[in-house]
Amino acid sequence: MTANINSPAGYKFPPAGSSRRQEKAWVKPTLIGIAIGYLALVLFIPTLNVFYQAFRKGFEPFFSNLTSPDFLHAAQLTLVISLIVVPVNTVFGLCAAWVIGRNKFRGRTLLISLLDVPFAISPVVAGLMIVLLYGRLGWFGPWLEAANIKVIFAFPGMVLATAFVTLPFVAREVIPVLEEVGTDQEEAAKTLGANDWQIFWNVTLPSIRWGLLTE
Repeated sequence: MTANINSPAGYKFPPAGSSRRQEKAWVKPTLIGIAIGYLALVLFIPTLNVFYQAFRKGFEPFFSNLTSPDFLHAAQLTLVISLIVVPVNTVFGLCAAWVIGRNKFRGRTLLISLLDVPFAISPVVAGLMIVLLYGRLGWFGPWLEAANIKVIFAFPGMVLATAFVTLPFVAREVIPVLEEVGTDQEEAAKTLGANDWQIFWNVTLPSIRWGLLTE
């Protein structure tokens, strides 16, 4: 081992890599601070503001608004839309998940990408698409107007918008479960004489029920 002739007597060099670790020590706290600041800006502060605006005059105005006609109508409308959209998207999501999870075919990647479209675009863009399709000057607007059917700014438009935004949830949750479960149990049931409907209800559906219920 040779000593460095230019170093003063008794000087100890820092271990290799210590300066690099010191330079990177500030990176993790900085990234955590940026993430917390972003969440505070877009999530925590608006949530706190909602609670503040709701209870700033006390609990009595808050509970009295729960019985107002506007609130009851909004709650009823939300419930009715959910009762329509959830079963429709559940059936569609199960069909799409079955096709994608159990088959390899040309265009499979494109179909998965189409399922992710509601995740990729803004709800504002989705609303604009509905207006361009079903508005008075849209593609189907003249026909709907002639049939005296109102979609935009009406109940059907709300159902369409909600169904579009929530479209991928069931399929995206069930597809990984189907791929993980595999086809062994289904093939065993088929060899025992079960038909497709019996296989779905007795084998496939119990295997994916938790993934389906989480949505």
